[in-house]
Amino acid sequence: MRIISLFRKTWIENIRDWKILILTLTFAPLFVLLMFFYVGESTQSPYRVVVINRDVGVSTADHGDFNAGSDLIVEMTRVQDSEGKKIIEVKQALDMTSAREQLMNNAVDLVVEIPERFSEVLLSYSQGNQPAPVVVKTYGDPTKANYIMAAVWSDMITYEYAAATAGMQSPLDIQVNTVNGKQTLNEFELYVPALLVLALIMLMFTAAASLIKEKDKGTIIRLRLSNMTTFEWLMAVSLTQVIIGMLALALTFATAVALGYQTSGSLVAVLIVGLLSCLSIIAISLIVAAYLRTIFDLLTIGCFPFFILMFFSGGMFPLPPLRLFTIGDRAININDLLPTTHAINAMSKILNYGAGLNDVVFELGAIIVLTIVLFAFGIWLFARRQMQAVS
Repeated sequence: MRIISLFRKTWIENIRDWKILILTLTFAPLFVLLMFFYVGESTQSPYRVVVINRDVGVSTADHGDFNAGSDLIVEMTRVQDSEGKKIIEVKQALDMTSAREQLMNNAVDLVVEIPERFSEVLLSYSQGNQPAPVVVKTYGDPTKANYIMAAVWSDMITYEYAAATAGMQSPLDIQVNTVNGKQTLNEFELYVPALLVLALIMLMFTAAASLIKEKDKGTIIRLRLSNMTTFEWLMAVSLTQVIIGMLALALTFATAVALGYQTSGSLVAVLIVGLLSCLSIIAISLIVAAYLRTIFDLLTIGCFPFFILMFFSGGMFPLPPLRLFTIGDRAININDLLPTTHAINAMSKILNYGAGLNDVVFELGAIIVLTIVLFAFGIWLFARRQMQAVS
């Protein structure tokens, strides 16, 4: 019964502190809106290719004109992805100077130069001859991901067109399959799992505030006089924060769905990952609250661990692998010590790749282990630094 009374008290106080509560509930949904307006529904395609067609063409035996360079350009523009969107956007340039300038200004991803004898050589091959091959040149910046993909598509289309025109049968056929539950993932969809975890990271402020303000206002003394145990108090606070966290998670997910996001995974699995992640954030909040004494400290110094969780969990941008050790074939990096790292990985697998709970056993296990360790350390540290001071 005492836990129920403490829960009621903690819940009412969170409602009264409506500014922090509203910030916790709306921060991640606002981030979802910002990311949607920033990246929209854009994908990496179409890749921008400039073609310099130097092919002079040839006359065929039936007195027709044949220009393989022009036909190749048409083939490039026809290639579409599984959703019917163009993969390559082709522009033409008359000289290399203009094409290089566009490349250096990041106006295009790739430059393709078709040689003068392109039609002549392909026509000769189709007639059974073996002339010297011609060289199709490509130019680009290998440090750019778009260049690499544009070059792959351009080379593949060129090879397929040349083989078909020359009448050459390929000995193999490449079948491309995706590992995710969707045909394509745009940038916004890639960010959604991290934004859902961000909604839970915001719990650090409300959870730590629930602990700190009792010490700040002196009410923790009265709670101690009522023979309240540290476990009962933390249970009441944790239950309150889990409810707030699940509300924040639901609101963030609903915002993403309203903007067109579609999941291919189980919502039950998402809720389980969210619940475990809430507990891990509460455990971290215990450690933060143990070192802070006022709400002002939380809103200033407390931002430091918040940004660590936000930016070093691998959700906002990719991090270089800093390996600590390996477990079997799995490398454990330094950011794997953060439970939010595993939460983001699990959310991504479930939402974007259609994984089930069986596919995220490692992530769930890592969150549970880290949560237990953090809770044990947090309870000991908070009891030592805060509870003993009022005993």
